[in-house]
Amino acid sequence: MDDSASASPAFGWLRPALSVIATLAVTLVAYGAVYNLGRPRNPHPDPLLAARLLPLELLVGVLVGVLAYRAFGARQAQVPRPDVQERMVTRLALRRGGTFTLEQLTESSPLDARQAREVLARMQQEGRVVPDGGAYRLPDARPDRRA
Repeated sequence: MDDSASASPAFGWLRPALSVIATLAVTLVAYGAVYNLGRPRNPHPDPLLAARLLPLELLVGVLVGVLAYRAFGARQAQVPRPDVQERMVTRLALRRGGTFTLEQLTESSPLDARQAREVLARMQQEGRVVPDGGAYRLPDARPDRRA
């Protein structure tokens, strides 16, 4: 979970803040529902019942807050999938006429230099990309078609 906070330090506060907001919002909605006895325009609301059930309302709010925290963190904690990264590389190569450089890959995709080298090494082992001087090309692309 700490990796997700370090992946985007500018928004590290967003996940806990949204969870607290969800907790407070659900607690308030639960309090209002109990206060009005579940009827929107109840002529006889029960503030004492709502006050007595405040721990239960807080429990519901905290459960929703925890679920929100986990839901927002699940996407951040995922490891980038190799097939998605390889597809990004293939699409870039096709846009560039079958040939591209490491610099073009890091500039045109969300991959950093380390990730790009790992993906290229994996694709090279599988024969899906071929080194061509200082560049890389798809095996079925002709070397003279550089963009």
